[in-house]
Amino acid sequence: MADLEALKLKRDQLNARIQQAEARQRATAKKADDRVKVLVGAAVLNQQTRTPEKLPALLSLLDSFLSRPAERLAVLGEDGQGSEAFKRLVSGGSE
Repeated sequence: MADLEALKLKRDQLNARIQQAEARQRATAKKADDRVKVLVGAAVLNQQTRTPEKLPALLSLLDSFLSRPAERLAVLGEDGQGSEAFKRLVSGGSE
């Protein structure tokens, strides 16, 4: 019986190590995904500063993409034409 208990203990320890390794792997992947999202967003904002005539298309894209009220307000503002922060970023005021 002691052998069975020892094996179960080892199994539980291995399961815990596997869960920790999987959690580290997920965290690393999330960091990589978040970095790509930030860089893509920066590229879009940079492109927008060089082609301001495309602002209506960007606003339309964001209007269809953003669904959470707080996010819509933060990006599109109350009038849907861009919050102050959004306008500052697309005009090249701050990065």
